[in-house]
Amino acid sequence: MIRIGARISFFFIVPALLLAGVTSAQAQVAGFSQVRDAAPGKFFDAATSAPSAANGNQLNIGLNTGSDPLTFVSNEFRASTQSFTNRMADDTISFVVTAPAGFYVASLTYIQVGTASTARTAQQNGNSQWTVAGFPAVIGEYAGNPTVTGVVDLTPLQPSSVPVSITVSLFAGPTGDITITSASVVADIKPLVAPRDGTVGGGIPQGAPGGGVNNPAPPPPAVDDAGNRGRGRDEDEARRGNEGNGRGQGGRESGRGSGR
Repeated sequence: MIRIGARISFFFIVPALLLAGVTSAQAQVAGFSQVRDAAPGKFFDAATSAPSAANGNQLNIGLNTGSDPLTFVSNEFRASTQSFTNRMADDTISFVVTAPAGFYVASLTYIQVGTASTARTAQQNGNSQWTVAGFPAVIGEYAGNPTVTGVVDLTPLQPSSVPVSITVSLFAGPTGDITITSASVVADIKPLVAPRDGTVGGGIPQGAPGGGVNNPAPPPPAVDDAGNRGRGRDEDEARRGNEGNGRGQGGRESGRGSGR
């Protein structure tokens, strides 16, 4: 089973993750395709979502700006009680992560950064959740700062391609204000292991050090010679019996002849 973890972070961690991604998989770059969002024109922006220039394995998720020309309501991923803002903001973005040939997607890390009002009477809440390779999980729930990080370990599956869906919902109370300022996903790419021979427990990897046999020849069938051994004993006993009878008969004949 894959492992999905989440933690809430109250500090900016993108630079450290960028450096980790650059050093671990700089030469092998994942592909991000089929990027779509559920609320076109506001909140998440699929059109401006793109890989980072510093790390090709990081997808920077676009966020809308400006306001609706008809209603003048803000398009930002923000929930607020101020004028021309949304009291509630929620959106879903989906995409597919694909590893290069000979590699698989080992893990995905979602990084969300935001701000919230610190006024004593402020009320703002939200949650972030995602579905990765068909497995849903809550990344974080917050009543304030929406900065969260989630990690999913895909090593047991070793998928070459992974569908991802991320949903974020924000709500502001009487005087609340909560905003998503950035969001991204970092893919960790690893090489596929050698194929195995298919035996129970995994078998011996093909080309493993020390040789090894991937398809050993079956052992010769066991020969059941119990019947032959039994017949041999019967024949020996019969032969010994005949030899005894012959000696006895010869002796009796000799005795009778000498008596005459």
